[in-house]
Amino acid sequence: MLKKDPRILKSKHGEVPLPLLLSVGLFESDNLQTQKDSQKVFQKIPKEDADHVNSEHKHVHHDHHDHHDIEGYTSISFKSNGPFLLRKFQNFLDNELPSSVFRAKGIIWFKESEKKYIFHLAGKRFTIDDSEWHNERKNQLVLIGKDLNHELIKKQLESCIAKNKGDGFA
Repeated sequence: MLKKDPRILKSKHGEVPLPLLLSVGLFESDNLQTQKDSQKVFQKIPKEDADHVNSEHKHVHHDHHDHHDIEGYTSISFKSNGPFLLRKFQNFLDNELPSSVFRAKGIIWFKESEKKYIFHLAGKRFTIDDSEWHNERKNQLVLIGKDLNHELIKKQLESCIAKNKGDGFA
């Protein structure tokens, strides 16, 4: 069943204030938020809060093992020094990626191209934008979802890696 009169949020590169995504009126705690609190979402974040958010953001990208959260929500970090094969990665996205992965992002290197690719996935939609390499080539992905089989997903991603990274553009 589709929701009647869904709220549509316009954004650029997926930048939407977090409270607009999390407080969607489905839980009793959402109703406790006052109109005044709602208006704060649209105000600029104070510098000290932005610094705190940035330091937390940097923390996520350190070399930690997978992050675990409450109620089965987890994140998987994947890195490889070899490039993906484009067709194998496309097969992973189309046929192997669990529907319980709701967000993913990263830097991708394909054997078939000399470009750097910035990957974003939200739900079933994804974008891949190309860029130039200015540092060492490697794949770096983070996937976020619920009740994920970390070992299986990492194995599936590893099977996307080209066996001989010396061929092609790389």
